[in-house]
Amino acid sequence: MNKITITMGEYPQTDRLRKEPVEWIILKEEPQRCLCVSKYLLDCKPYHDFSKNITWQDCTLRNWLNHAFLMLAFSAEEREKILLSTVENPAGNTRDYIFLLSADEAEDYAGYEERGAITTAYARLQGAWFLDENGEAENKGIWWLRYYGNFWDKEEGNCYFISCVSFDGYIERAAQGAEEAGCCIRPAFWLRTD
Repeated sequence: MNKITITMGEYPQTDRLRKEPVEWIILKEEPQRCLCVSKYLLDCKPYHDFSKNITWQDCTLRNWLNHAFLMLAFSAEEREKILLSTVENPAGNTRDYIFLLSADEAEDYAGYEERGAITTAYARLQGAWFLDENGEAENKGIWWLRYYGNFWDKEEGNCYFISCVSFDGYIERAAQGAEEAGCCIRPAFWLRTD
C-alpha cells in the first residue's frame, strides 16, 4: 500500500550529524488534520531513564518528544501547524504535540511492510539495534510503541516492559524493558491541514 509522504522539519539523519529534512508518512486523513509518522527511525533513546512500571504520561521519552525534539526538529512556523492533541491511553489521556503510536494505531494504520522501518545512520550512531545484513531488511530496527499491549488490555503502568514494532513489522508485546537503549523512536503527530 503506497501512502502519501510529506517533508517537514529537520533532524540529524546521517553520520555527519547535520540536520536534514524529515520525511513523514500520512497514515490517516480527517477533516482539517492528518496523522503523520516519520518514514525512518530517527533516534534511539530509552522509554524511561530507569527500569520501573511506567505510564506514557510519566515517561521521560514523552517529555523529550514534546520539548527537546519538538524545538530541535521544527521551526516556529512548523510548530504552529502541529496540533496539541488528546492522546488516548489506558491509564489516562494526555495532551501531546508529538507522541508514539499505540499498538492499535500501528496495526490499524500500517501494514507489515510500512511498520518495518529503516534506522537512520544517526540513530545507529546513538546505539540503535538494527539488522545488519544485505537484502530487503538491511538496517531495519525496532521502535517503541506508546504503552504495553493494546488499549483494551488496561495494563498501562502495570509492567516495566513496553511494546515495540520489530524490524519485520511484527508488533511485540512486552518486548523491551523501559530502560533499554537500543529501541528507536518513530515520532507521530497530527498536522493541521486547513
